[in-house]
Amino acid sequence: MSPRPTTLVIANLAWDFVWQRHQTMASLFARDSEVIFCEIPGIRRLGWSDAGRVLARFGTLVRHAPPDVPLPAGVRIVRPLVLPATNGLFHAANSMLLQRFLRREPGLTAGVDLILNYTPSRTAMQLLDRVPHRRLVYDCTDDWLAVRNIPACLPDDERALLARADLTLVSSHRLEILKRPHARRLERLPHGALVERFLLAPKPRPTDGALTVLYYGHLYSQHLDFAAIETMARARPGWRVILVGPVKTPHAFPPNVELPGQQPHEKLREFVARADVLLLPYALNEYTRAVMPAKTYECLATGRPIVATPLPELVENFAAHLRFASGPEAWAPAVEEALRAQTPESRAAQIDLAQRNTWESRYTRVRELLAPRD
Repeated sequence: MSPRPTTLVIANLAWDFVWQRHQTMASLFARDSEVIFCEIPGIRRLGWSDAGRVLARFGTLVRHAPPDVPLPAGVRIVRPLVLPATNGLFHAANSMLLQRFLRREPGLTAGVDLILNYTPSRTAMQLLDRVPHRRLVYDCTDDWLAVRNIPACLPDDERALLARADLTLVSSHRLEILKRPHARRLERLPHGALVERFLLAPKPRPTDGALTVLYYGHLYSQHLDFAAIETMARARPGWRVILVGPVKTPHAFPPNVELPGQQPHEKLREFVARADVLLLPYALNEYTRAVMPAKTYECLATGRPIVATPLPELVENFAAHLRFASGPEAWAPAVEEALRAQTPESRAAQIDLAQRNTWESRYTRVRELLAPRD
């Protein structure tokens, strides 16, 4: 029997961070290949507020601590000790650090069948130069050039990556518009859903008006509209507002806002089951204009009413299934209206749409795109 091929996933997040496309795709590729999930720092220049996170990561690297969650069969985590790729000095240091790392990873220096890369950082580009590979996929999930405090080299590095990749995947229409002019080959592949984790029985509507509303994901000010969440919570003090996820940007919320912290993806169902309405309360800015929330189809799979910021991708593709709120004062009334407007028919339509957009179907599409072309 011939050995299984190897896929290197270059990720700008840790395996045990909030479950996203990176971990899902790695898990799916592990069915057909040995997956090496390589965690490297993100693209943003760091400040003093990041000191705790940096120290925690450094401690993990020094201790060679394994992830806090079980790994799927066929997935192995590697964590090269490198610096954030934010300036020329760090780039030079990382060049030497990566050479040292690769000397301990003969499976990478021997070459891999596929690299699935999630970041245009200089560190990722250095890895691409040093790991022989047959095919390169750039899975572009965000408009990285709109992130605050990016290094000056990032625009040129991403253009070089787009020109180099055999295939670029993008998750939204706006990303397609932004990246297609520079890409060799580009396909839009929206996020999918692990639908079976989110199918729920209908929840009876509260008779006393004391609603439970829920958002899950990381809490970061460039992504989320903190003012909208706070205004809604203060306008309806009898509501229970649950924000599940790691707090990247601290905020003083009113007492009826609960912050249970990051939860394993498979446990999110327990929190969603308590909710009457789900929230997608994104900030509307240059960065989020290219965002399709990774949790969109998951939320639809629950059959719960959903209230969202009118992000272009959501308005274009999901207007029939979401209630939109524009401005902080609009959120509480929109939640109430979404609950009133929910019917068995609309609930069934949400679930049907989610079931037609699973991660299984997305992975099948990726394998088709990677198949040899005549």
